[in-house]
Amino acid sequence: MNKILKRIIVVTASLIGVLSLLIIIFLYHIVMADSPGVFVEDADQAASVLAYAYLEHDAGEIYISINGHDPDEEIKHIVANKNVTIHNLSEIPECNVPDERDQDPSCGSRHILRARFIDAPAKYVAIVGLTTEACGGGGTSVKIGGKWFLLKHAVNCCRMSVVPLNQ
Repeated sequence: MNKILKRIIVVTASLIGVLSLLIIIFLYHIVMADSPGVFVEDADQAASVLAYAYLEHDAGEIYISINGHDPDEEIKHIVANKNVTIHNLSEIPECNVPDERDQDPSCGSRHILRARFIDAPAKYVAIVGLTTEACGGGGTSVKIGGKWFLLKHAVNCCRMSVVPLNQ
C-alpha cells in the first residue's frame, strides 16, 4: 500500500510539473509572439468594454464615440436600460472632433463619452481609455475565447462647483 501511494504522489507531481511548464510556454508565446497588428474590430471591442463598464453606472442622454467613430449596435443593446439613452456623437458634428479641446464651447453642456484603444502591449491584451466632460480613466482589456473582457479599470471624476461662503 505504501508503494502505491508513493507512485501516485510521484506521478501527480510529474503531471503538475509538466502542466506548469506547458502553461509557462503558452503564456510566453502569447506575450512574445509577433502580431500582424491590431484589427479595427478588436480595437473597437476592447475600447467598448470600458464604455460598457462606465455606462452601467451612469444615466441620462449620452453621446458616444468609440475610437473616433460611432459605436456599433451591440453597445446599444448591451447597455439598453431605463436610465441611459445612447446617441452617436456624429449626430452633433461640432462636437465630433478627435481632441475634445478643439470642440465647440456649446458641447460642454452635453454628456459626451469618448472611449479609445491606446496600445496593445501583448497579443490579446489592450490598454484602453475614456473621457467624459468631468471623468477620465483607463483599463486593461483581455481577449479570451474570442470575446473582450475588462480585466482592470479605474475611472476618476472631478466635478467643480462654486459654493458661496457666508461671511
